[in-house]
Amino acid sequence: MDLYHPTMHVLMRTYGRLSDGIRLGYREGFNSGSMVDYVYADEAHGITPLGRLIDRVMLDYPGWKAVRHRRRLLIGQLRTALARRPDQRLLDVAAGPGSYLFELPAGAADCFALDIDPDERVRGAARARAEGRHDIHFVAGDAFDISTWPEPPFDILVASGFFDLLVNIADVRRLLAAGAAATRPGAQWVLTVMEGHPDLRLLSEVLVDWDGQPWQAVTRSADEVIDEAEPLGWRAVRVQREPRRQYGVVTLERIAREV
Repeated sequence: MDLYHPTMHVLMRTYGRLSDGIRLGYREGFNSGSMVDYVYADEAHGITPLGRLIDRVMLDYPGWKAVRHRRRLLIGQLRTALARRPDQRLLDVAAGPGSYLFELPAGAADCFALDIDPDERVRGAARARAEGRHDIHFVAGDAFDISTWPEPPFDILVASGFFDLLVNIADVRRLLAAGAAATRPGAQWVLTVMEGHPDLRLLSEVLVDWDGQPWQAVTRSADEVIDEAEPLGWRAVRVQREPRRQYGVVTLERIAREV
């Protein structure tokens, strides 16, 4: 009989509330842009010393450590894509508050952050104004509906964490096809995939996602995504994995499809 997950459910919703990070996760979702930014900051906060200790334990969870390493790999691959040529147009698909875009040099590209959540867009746009980042634009849109995207074509696409939420492989194909339709040969797509997780039941039975429902995430290998991408006009040019091999970061390149 499994007692661990029911016990964690009770502890997270009682003592866990002393932790700023856990409160944020239950309020806005453990996979929300706000929560991911909190994990990136890696600074423990809470109510009382016990709350700060709980927050520190939460931030040191192996899954969150892997997320922070994924971020470093993603930014590195994005900088490589940007270095190919000047005056590129970049679209971050399901961008949330567009955190990765702020890690890029100002003016390195004309950047668009596409997201369906107005709160995430407002938060990102406020940061762009505060930091004078006139090269980052926040746009309301559906990741699967290219008619809601800014005017293509794009030279670089980004998708971090989004493929992990696509339970059905058909949705993976839809997203890859949308990206192909919005790019020309030579464009690149930097994306992340969750190849493994120490405890998926913790996500679905204890944590909640951005709309307050159980966090349903799916693991699939980078090779699986690449296999789906190739018939749609993409080829893999780089694959990196963080040390725990929980996440892979992939750069795909758009190629001309044979007629």
